[in-house]
Amino acid sequence: MPPNRLALKVTDPEFALTPNSITLVATMIRKALFAVFLLCSAAASAQNGSPNGDLTSTRPNAGGEPDEIKVLVGLLDIGGIDNREQLFKVDIFIEVEWRDPRLAVGYDATEDLRTFAVGEIWSPRLLVVNDRGLDVLLPQVATVDRQGNVVARQRLAGTLAVDLELRDFPFDTQHLPIEVVSYQYDPTEIVFSEASELVGRFDELSGDGWTYTALDPEPLVYRLKDGGRGGSGITFAVMAERKASYYILTLALPMTLILFLAWMTHWLPVDVIPPRLGMASATVFSLIAFGVSFRLTLPRIAYLTDADRFVLYSTLLVLASLAVAVATVRWASTDRKDAAERLTQQARRAFPVLYGLIVLLTFTT
Repeated sequence: MPPNRLALKVTDPEFALTPNSITLVATMIRKALFAVFLLCSAAASAQNGSPNGDLTSTRPNAGGEPDEIKVLVGLLDIGGIDNREQLFKVDIFIEVEWRDPRLAVGYDATEDLRTFAVGEIWSPRLLVVNDRGLDVLLPQVATVDRQGNVVARQRLAGTLAVDLELRDFPFDTQHLPIEVVSYQYDPTEIVFSEASELVGRFDELSGDGWTYTALDPEPLVYRLKDGGRGGSGITFAVMAERKASYYILTLALPMTLILFLAWMTHWLPVDVIPPRLGMASATVFSLIAFGVSFRLTLPRIAYLTDADRFVLYSTLLVLASLAVAVATVRWASTDRKDAAERLTQQARRAFPVLYGLIVLLTFTT
């Protein structure tokens, strides 16, 4: 039988399988499989709406109009305001919305809403500038609908810094800010929607001693130096009005009692020397101790508050009362009792008038 011309002899040198040829064939097979894998992945991404390419570093409207960001802040609670440390505790829920057409999919997609890790898609790169210890309580993910509308939600709890203005303390009103700023994009790249807002049940907040009211959000350009590139931002704020009743009981009433004790000194006979001097000196020491202990509850500020001025003027009045007591005692012991009596009567009448002037100067100017 004639030999089959299509059959090859493995012993022919031209068609022998060498180690190099085996390696080459294996490499070609791997490349072909990898190409098939990439094609399948791209098809699956197009079908499911998963982001393909690098969408994390380029904003949706790159080279065009600024991307609009909507921020909704729900104030769950304000735990209190620390006057000395100038901090306040908050519990907030934040919802950030924007549109990325690159994430839009057709109606044949498998899901109406898709969930991505925030690091897998583009985001406006937001942070809270006055954060002094906020805890992130929810997973850092975002949901995307068929049209490419993105919503990222997060709950934050902790402390925020605040620059307290205490000149009118304890009848002061404070501005408690939540400063949301993009650390990567300036106002030419992202802007914040006018629909951004702060909401909450302000009459149910647990921070006692204050009345809270929401303020309208204000745009913010955050710069570390004048003329520097500023980050686009928005400030949400709560106006906190201090309830002064607590301080009337703990400051004004004790101070008034100390001043009343100093006034009583001048109702004792001028020749009763030990009780007069003892009562007058006791009011001075009581007032100094009370003023120092009260001042420790406030931060180290370079100006006087209304409460500081009240303590200062009261201290001067008590020192003046002590000086009158010493003078009358000396005159009574040197045969000038009539002069001591006249000075004492003048002090009795002048003391209430001076106390009224202190109150007017402190809390009406």
